[in-house]
Amino acid sequence: MTFDDTASDRGVPFHPSPSLPPSLPMGRMIEMAFTGLWVIRRKGALVEIGGRLCWPDRGSLGRAAAEAGIPLSDIVVHTGRLDSGKR
Repeated sequence: MTFDDTASDRGVPFHPSPSLPPSLPMGRMIEMAFTGLWVIRRKGALVEIGGRLCWPDRGSLGRAAAEAGIPLSDIVVHTGRLDSGKR
């Protein structure tokens, strides 16, 4: 699929401003329900921050990502069984 940039509102091709910094890919927070650990996935791989791949809670994961300058999506993936009472 291609995009015809001449079909914009004014017929002027879109060119992003060179003064804007390139956007970083967002990290996705994942709660691994069985272990209770939290991880960040970005570009299909786990993110390592300060030698760590997992955190004990969402708050510590968020703080680590903020300190590392990694933007996080507000969508959280929760893994595990939905019927956790039947283990």
